[in-house]
Amino acid sequence: MIGSVTQQRFDAVGRRWLAKAISELSFEEVFAPGDGRLSLASGATYSFEATRRIWGNLDIDPASISRNGEAPSPLQFVIDARAELAMAPATEAMFLKELKNTLLQDCAIDARWGGLSAEELADLPTDALHAALEGHPKAVANKGRLGWGLTDHALYAPESAEPIKLQWLALDPAYVRRGSGAGIEDAALLDAVLGPEEAARLIAAAGNGAEAGKPILMPVHPWQWDNCLAQSLVADIAAGRARHLGTFGPEFVASPSLRTLVPKNGGPYEVKLALAILNTSAWRGMPGKYIEQGAAISDWVEAILADDPVTAETVTVQREVLGLWWTDPILAQAPDAPYRWHETLGAIFREQAEAKLPGKRVVMAAALFHEGADGLPLAAVFARRSGLSIEDWLTRLFQVSVVPLWHILCRTGLGFIAHGQNISVVLEDDLPVGITVKDFQGDLDLVDQDFPETASLPEAARAVLPRKPPAYIVHNIQTAHFVTVLRFLSAGLARHGILGEARFYGLLRDALLAHAAAHPQMAERFAKFDLFQPTMPRVAINRVRFQIGYEDAAQRPLPARGTDLDNPLAHKAGHRSEAAE
Repeated sequence: MIGSVTQQRFDAVGRRWLAKAISELSFEEVFAPGDGRLSLASGATYSFEATRRIWGNLDIDPASISRNGEAPSPLQFVIDARAELAMAPATEAMFLKELKNTLLQDCAIDARWGGLSAEELADLPTDALHAALEGHPKAVANKGRLGWGLTDHALYAPESAEPIKLQWLALDPAYVRRGSGAGIEDAALLDAVLGPEEAARLIAAAGNGAEAGKPILMPVHPWQWDNCLAQSLVADIAAGRARHLGTFGPEFVASPSLRTLVPKNGGPYEVKLALAILNTSAWRGMPGKYIEQGAAISDWVEAILADDPVTAETVTVQREVLGLWWTDPILAQAPDAPYRWHETLGAIFREQAEAKLPGKRVVMAAALFHEGADGLPLAAVFARRSGLSIEDWLTRLFQVSVVPLWHILCRTGLGFIAHGQNISVVLEDDLPVGITVKDFQGDLDLVDQDFPETASLPEAARAVLPRKPPAYIVHNIQTAHFVTVLRFLSAGLARHGILGEARFYGLLRDALLAHAAAHPQMAERFAKFDLFQPTMPRVAINRVRFQIGYEDAAQRPLPARGTDLDNPLAHKAGHRSEAAE
């Protein structure tokens, strides 16, 4: 990994980071650059060439950036922008650490995949393609991974692609919250995840050691065991409430979310595990609030979507089949302790997308705007391979992704937080044929009105889902998908001269309006969850970190809000001028 750091590569990676940082922080209204010029209170001036895109964000050419006429440095930029970033000294120092970690991992990714064209990237196996992705498109220090060192990255980071084997614990069931669904018994699940022989070996090792009955078997990430649980469970191990059983089962690989592990050689289930590291906006532990209902919610979501002609063929639910969460007997008596201390031990098993959809390819939505060394977004490659024009391909994409998400919201009041990892695109012969949805542990909201379509939702599940008004929940599509996914895809296509942004959003608008016209009986609901308003909220995630710092808090941080954005969907294709065209 260190061998990937050369001056030439660091300079290139640093310029790309600067282009992203100036663009996203200007989008969040931290900066207000002039025409290709950012003058800072420190006296430093950054010049660059940029195009103002349809969302108002700057699309900056990394090679054009200079600082006072000289070559720029990403680290010096943080110092130069001290007044504008307004971080406390301790926050600034920690942010610099996050940035350095990010730049190191960006060098490693560039060394491994940076020379591949979009065509070559599209040829990679899905896990390798996901490992090549650049990470959260809006978070400027998106690989901070505070808590991991060089060896940890080499062993557990997705870009390293090293095989990971699960550690297992036997836990007293009196201290474990549990939620199961999908009609699978624990023994069958263990057989499916581990293989019959390894499952039998694990069960034999566990025995019946807990006084309250047969122990609960829970997998843990090997890093979490070594760096957190072996110490934090010391009293529980002494009392027999917890026992470390060792390593069992097949090899997994890390996904871009770090804590979700996918079976390396294929398998029906992926597993999401707690990690006591801070990355992007939060500590990557496992909240216990939804564990007991996550599987029931996913079963219910699958049932109602399968019963709707609009979603039955286009939306696949990656069901959670088992959720487990450890209630620490001491920390349970300290409920106001920062959230990360309550989230050190938990596991979720859920269906693996490509195993559930044999013969199809399932790529994260974030992969669509990822660009090869030739600058082409992968979506352009998939469109060419499918035999469709880019306009027809995008129309099909919108029909099987955004349209179903909006339909689900309007019909049931369910809002999936549709960012680029939660939503994956299902491809058949490179043509979009559907999406998968997952992660019902905090990334699913329910409207604050009781729709008759949700009468069958179990009351216990209803009680844990966040309830939000229509004007708020609609941003699960607008902010999480339009701004966090489509904003980058439309800019990439425009940058390469493939399709202008006004036409891009005209196609999206047309697809949504066609769906509304085809379902006049839902007109009131479509109006309630209006995607065509002239403006929509601007959400800022980086600014929050600058303001609150890195001190522990009882709750996860919430995004800040800026001035409203002009909504491209409020304009017909070709109606507004566009610098990219």
